[in-house]
Amino acid sequence: MEQAKQSRFIWYTGIVMFVFVILIFAIVAIVQPFRLERYFKPIVVIHIALAMSWLLFFVYQSRLVVRGKIGRHQKNLYVGILTVPIIVINALYITYDWGEAQRLVGESRDVLVFAILFFVSIRAAIKGNFATHKRQMLIACLNLINPAFIRISYILDLSTLILVLLSLLSCVIIPIAYDLVTIGKIHRATLGGLSFTIITYALMIAIVFSPLMEHIESILY
Repeated sequence: MEQAKQSRFIWYTGIVMFVFVILIFAIVAIVQPFRLERYFKPIVVIHIALAMSWLLFFVYQSRLVVRGKIGRHQKNLYVGILTVPIIVINALYITYDWGEAQRLVGESRDVLVFAILFFVSIRAAIKGNFATHKRQMLIACLNLINPAFIRISYILDLSTLILVLLSLLSCVIIPIAYDLVTIGKIHRATLGGLSFTIITYALMIAIVFSPLMEHIESILY
């Protein structure tokens, strides 16, 4: 019963993430319809389908735990193990093909951190450490949706740096809120996942908003 109660928070968070991503990209398509041409390229359609399917899968897996169907939830882990490498390869290709080194560095960080935390989460599940599994998976998925935050700049007059910091803030606040609501303190796994996330954010910001970015741009493109 307690496990279901804790997983309900993650389930609700997954639903909010899914809706948030859809809303942002839908509003961008309405405000800047010229972007639809890119959205409908086959490789981009595959990227969108993979990303949104993953978020739906996250919601579904969380719902299974809420309903106490742990066996089915565990069997489905292999779907994620097979799917995540495909998501990573597709995302890296998409960001490189875009032709902007700044976007490549930023969004590569997002998908690579997502993948690393995902497999850390799977390792924890295999070892029977389900508390760590849930927390690392939550932080992983929060990293995955960061590109949606950056697209807000297409809608509102906000700088990329402000939106990067907002996305980082969401990655930090939500897992901490989960811990405080469910166990009344910050779990060790949350500290580990957030430390890794913050360090990679700091490195990404240091690279993207420095003169080094021009050299990376000239090398890649």
